[in-house]
Amino acid sequence: MKRAPVLLILAAVAFAASAGTCAWLISRYTPGYSAAQMFMDADPVAKAVILLVQTLTFGVLVFGVIGLLARSAAGAMRLLLALTAALSAALGLLAGLYGWMNIQTAIRNTGVTSLEVVAPSYAETLLALSVGLFGTLVALGLHALIGRRHRL
Repeated sequence: MKRAPVLLILAAVAFAASAGTCAWLISRYTPGYSAAQMFMDADPVAKAVILLVQTLTFGVLVFGVIGLLARSAAGAMRLLLALTAALSAALGLLAGLYGWMNIQTAIRNTGVTSLEVVAPSYAETLLALSVGLFGTLVALGLHALIGRRHRL
């Protein structure tokens, strides 16, 4: 069994779960608060990761188009797409872990708290994770498409 379709499905499920949970937290605990407002209020590390992954995703689109159009460059572009998918996922997961650790540290320092208080922070963490997983989805999708088109 080929790995690319399996990884693509796993990334899609993880993205759907994290983005859906982020949207639920925003709509349930902070109505009227958008993802753009959340980004503006986000931790500097989360902002940096989101911007870096968005830049990587733009690069992925360029690599994908080159790989689809130029048969001679398809192998190299697939390698770059696979590396970018791994990097994007790792950055999203690290940003999520960093945000989660900050939330747990704040809870430990303040004592018992309710979900209403920490929901925006959890949503911010899930937003960074979702952006990383989206970049992974794009890269893996183009990787599989190039392989299918050129039969590599």
